[in-house]
Amino acid sequence: MAKRISFFLLLTVIVIGTILALVVWKWDVVVERISEEKVNAERHAWMERTRELEGIIIEMQEGTEPKPLRPAERLRQVFGPSSPLAKGAAPSTMKCVELEQSLRAFCKYLDAGETFRSQKTYRDSWALFTDILATLEKKPPTISAEAYRPSIIIENSHYFFRLLRREKMNIAREVLQYEADLAEPLMGVLYYWLMSGRTCDQQKSSTANLDIMYRYAGFFLNTLGGHSYLYRRDSRISLLTTYYSILVVHEANSRGFNEVGLDLRFFLPLIFGEIQSRNDLLYAEDYLQTLTDLQLQYFRVE
Repeated sequence: MAKRISFFLLLTVIVIGTILALVVWKWDVVVERISEEKVNAERHAWMERTRELEGIIIEMQEGTEPKPLRPAERLRQVFGPSSPLAKGAAPSTMKCVELEQSLRAFCKYLDAGETFRSQKTYRDSWALFTDILATLEKKPPTISAEAYRPSIIIENSHYFFRLLRREKMNIAREVLQYEADLAEPLMGVLYYWLMSGRTCDQQKSSTANLDIMYRYAGFFLNTLGGHSYLYRRDSRISLLTTYYSILVVHEANSRGFNEVGLDLRFFLPLIFGEIQSRNDLLYAEDYLQTLTDLQLQYFRVE
């Protein structure tokens, strides 16, 4: 009897020892499997929580962030609901009085906004605008002689900075940066207003005024300094500056004083193709029709 009890005790000890040995031998595997299950469960829980938080953040942003205005709404906001621009008119179809009213409305918009609040010297945007125009008229850029006077290239490369100085240049940069979506209508309004002579007397721009505009058009079309300025600007602003410079030179041609002899046949096909390839211009059809008329005129077979 005692031998049987001893045998069973020995057998029990062997079985338990064997089980313990197996557990110790496979301990790392067992622990890894248990840990992996827990880690996966925690990861799944965190992923679910992250999705919930992302949804909450998106809802909060949609409720607080202003959505960007569509072009028509933006034009109404800046120029007023009665403005021809807000009603879809192109600057080329507007009267001189309407053009000036649009410029003044934009200046009032700037005065009421954030763009100039950091400026201590200038508070009246319209006064600053007319002051800049007067400064630019006093000393138009040199648009020829770059080939044999390299100093002119350097002068033209820093032309606006030397003329307007740092403070006014910084203001111009701020406007271009913060009001970039208004650049296209404003450039058209400014061009046709300047071509009217700024007097709104139903007469074409005077020869003296057109001569100044011709020099700036030649600066952008025909000088390395002008090209460098355009290269640093947004592609849309650069494109439209070239477009309106072409119109100025055409007007000078029609009045017989293309002093430098700028040949628009070089520019017309290039600018036409670039405008045709874009989809971000409000008045693309107007530009293309004008350029088509000019190409028929300059490339007609005699």
